[in-house]
Amino acid sequence: MSDLLKKIDFGNEAADDIDSEELDKFFIVQPLFNKFLDPKNRILVATGKKGIGKSALLKWTKYNVSKSDRKAIVINARGADLVRQRFHLNTPLQTPNDYIRDWMVRICSLVNRTLASYFKIALTDDKITLIECAEIEGYKSRNLVGCLIDRFHKKGILSTEKKTIKDELEILKRTTEKKLWIFIDDLDATFQTTREALLELATFFSACRYLTQDLNDIHFRITMRTDVWSVIRRFDESLDKMDQYVNDILWYQSDFRKLLSKRIESQINQLNYPINKPKKFFSTEEKDEYFINHIFVPKMEWGDKNIYTYKVLYTLSYERPRWFIQLCKLSQERATRLQSNKINRTHINDIWGEYGKKRIDDLISEHKHQCDQIEELLNSFRGCNRLLTRGELFKWINNRILTHLTPVIEGEQVPNNRDVARFLFKIGFIVARSDNEDGEHYEHYSFDQMTDFLSSRTDDDFSVKWEIHPCYREALDIKKINRSHRARFERLRKDK
Repeated sequence: MSDLLKKIDFGNEAADDIDSEELDKFFIVQPLFNKFLDPKNRILVATGKKGIGKSALLKWTKYNVSKSDRKAIVINARGADLVRQRFHLNTPLQTPNDYIRDWMVRICSLVNRTLASYFKIALTDDKITLIECAEIEGYKSRNLVGCLIDRFHKKGILSTEKKTIKDELEILKRTTEKKLWIFIDDLDATFQTTREALLELATFFSACRYLTQDLNDIHFRITMRTDVWSVIRRFDESLDKMDQYVNDILWYQSDFRKLLSKRIESQINQLNYPINKPKKFFSTEEKDEYFINHIFVPKMEWGDKNIYTYKVLYTLSYERPRWFIQLCKLSQERATRLQSNKINRTHINDIWGEYGKKRIDDLISEHKHQCDQIEELLNSFRGCNRLLTRGELFKWINNRILTHLTPVIEGEQVPNNRDVARFLFKIGFIVARSDNEDGEHYEHYSFDQMTDFLSSRTDDDFSVKWEIHPCYREALDIKKINRSHRARFERLRKDK
């Protein structure tokens, strides 16, 4: 057995726990991501599903902004850091304007805390938070940092500070070109589908827009889940002006190939592992395949075809980098236990059930705010066929779900099979499949690509079939594609 497979480390799954310099080494820069570095873009929002790399993008952006502009003031926060209780705000909010002003106070208070830390000033919560709406109105066309520092003077907060701090303060005030970058990760971390929560989250973006319009130094970079953005976008029509600033993160097969290759190459270099590296690669694809093939077999069986290994990993990870790394780690553990030189399809098959259980748990935690009964909905498909017609899908939902309960989805009772199916399509549990005329090729369509599917009682959606995504199948013992759990567990038992 090659010791490289045993020694290789596919890296941390969570960007929050990775050093910024390390992340920068193997970060895959899509063309979209460069927009987040451009100061001309005053506000940008990255949306995506859980595990898609939103936190990684924000961390990469923050690192490169700080490196390129040493004068920039960078503020890092999470959605949970912005709840009203953290700022001791308890005045009742009624109108949208009340919420917008309240958000402005919270944002300015967030900046105050950073400035207090910069000058090593011990401010009480009251001094940090007490910003009048009239003061905010007076900030227009000015520099927010300078305005807040002036406010420190007016409140007498800096009057007793040491001379060195006052000198730093004067330098900072004279630096009018100093830019303020506010990074907010997981803005929707505490979101629940209630009218109050919808209003609060929707008005946050109005507050950001007003601040970027009125102030010349402030930039926002924000992440949130795609489905939450869709919900608040429908709730508040004024957010149509925000659409131009919202970017959905998508990963393609070539991105995953590069990601896997970079991680393996980085580890080979770090381990100083001896390999016969060619003097020249004729293409990026050739280089990527070269490094991947040190750990994985070049191709794997998928259906009735042999396809490149990274494509199998891409499909099973559902286009999410975090799931991709988890799948690689589980497969590596299984392969090393069996003393194999490389990871092959058998190793992936062996851990597919365990991996699928993790994916179902992720799906539940990601969408439980939309439907408390989501776990019961997913488990109702245990043992069903992997491919269903529209009629078969509706019949299964009727027999396995609606005869037992009436699901509540996004605050409304859903008594019909089509709406249940649409919810499952929306969260990605099922995908649409269209077979070509030759009967040998097919295309898959997600909700983002076909938002109208399952929305009409009379339209048959081009007679597409409905397929449970491969990453969930083994955990649910889906028929016509997997071996039985009994056979799999028997083989695992013998290997122990």
